[in-house]
Amino acid sequence: MKRKIILILLCFALFSVTGCSKTQTPEIPDGKTEAVSAEEPLSEEPASEEPASEEPASEEPASEKPSFSEAVISYLGPEGTYTQEACNKFFGGEGTCVPYKTVDDTIAALINKETDYAVIPQENTIGGAVIDYVDAVIKNTQVSVVGEVELPINQNLLVLPETELSDIKTVYSHKQGIAQGKEFLERELPEAEVIEVSSTAEGAKMVSESKDKSLAAIASAGCADVYGLKILSANIQNNDKNKTRFYVLSLENAGTDSKERLAFVASGSAKDLPKLMSNIESDGAELVTVHDRPQKTELGSYNYLIECADCSYEAYEHITKTEGFEYRFLGCFDSY
Repeated sequence: MKRKIILILLCFALFSVTGCSKTQTPEIPDGKTEAVSAEEPLSEEPASEEPASEEPASEEPASEKPSFSEAVISYLGPEGTYTQEACNKFFGGEGTCVPYKTVDDTIAALINKETDYAVIPQENTIGGAVIDYVDAVIKNTQVSVVGEVELPINQNLLVLPETELSDIKTVYSHKQGIAQGKEFLERELPEAEVIEVSSTAEGAKMVSESKDKSLAAIASAGCADVYGLKILSANIQNNDKNKTRFYVLSLENAGTDSKERLAFVASGSAKDLPKLMSNIESDGAELVTVHDRPQKTELGSYNYLIECADCSYEAYEHITKTEGFEYRFLGCFDSY
């Protein structure tokens, strides 16, 4: 009798074990049934130990764009220049912008660590390269390019409130403003004396301080507000696609992370330039601009400031294997 009971128990246990490998249909409280696989446990306790919705990224500060709240920025002044507008666009109104009378002074403030960044013009649609400022970037080997701003430029003829066109005998502006308004000046003020000053805003400031009805300036509309002047003629630039490119300079090490733009200086002979241009193209980079400035050593020797788009630092390293040049990397940066 004991043997029979033991045998029955063994059979029952064997049936229970083999039954576990089959799909079960346990009752659900609402009376319905639900298929559950043996490989998928009915209750997954580990899930309670590690919450499913962890968000580690939210614990880290969003730092895609650095904060410039403590930055000091030197720019070509005085107040009201397009360079100041470029500062506001790049830095988003953060930091402290300090105007300087010349670009050399602007960069010197950076090199002397009076400021953290310097913003200077580089190139204009109508006037072309601002050669003195291109020279400044080439000459000051301590600086790198960390950003770029492209601004639409609308030049205006600014005068004292009581001035009419027939009163004007002298016009002040930066040489780029003069070039951009050349057609207007030739058409409307052919007899006026045109005098070059350090910036368009400087010309506006001079007109404002002179209280002389015979003076006018070519400058931005913003300068009219800053210096209490009247816009006698608006949008006098030679064409409506007028833009200026500005560089944001720093003493930081030139950045090598992939960005929209990459710039460098290649110093060498003009005869080797076709090879360099060919290598830029073969590496898939797009040439944005190239400015040549004489090395002042012999004819045909130049410093080329070259800017490319779609060019990684790795591609730059390959491009600069082109023989015949000495290279200086200026940085990878975004354009705004």
